Amino acid sequence: NLCKDRSRINPRDRIDSDIKGGLSGAPTQQLANELISQTYRMYGDQLVIIGVGGIFSAADAYEKIKRGASLVQLITGMIYEGPQLIGEINIGLVKLLREDGFNHVSEAIGIYHK
Repeated sequence: NLCKDRSRINPRDRIDSDIKGGLSGAPTQQLANELISQTYRMYGDQLVIIGVGGIFSAADAYEKIKRGASLVQLITGMIYEGPQLIGEINIGLVKLLREDGFNHVSEAIGIYHK
């Protein structure tokens, strides 16, 4: 789940060119979101799309769901925010889903493309 291509990372995340290796977290968020949308447009619900890359809040997870992710995975966010982040995201997702009139997360999957 690491991104080695630095040409498409978020420009606000300045990465020293001397640092080698893969990137994850916030610098990959925009690219990850674009890839989720592209994959969902091509395959719809034929695939299980796992949204990764820069999930630090319920809003981040919800963005990936609305683009087509049926699952989300986070590591970097939990490292920086702590294990309580999972519960915070779950509670926040319920609120966001209700605000948008959804009763279940499955109703929001890929909504941007419907």
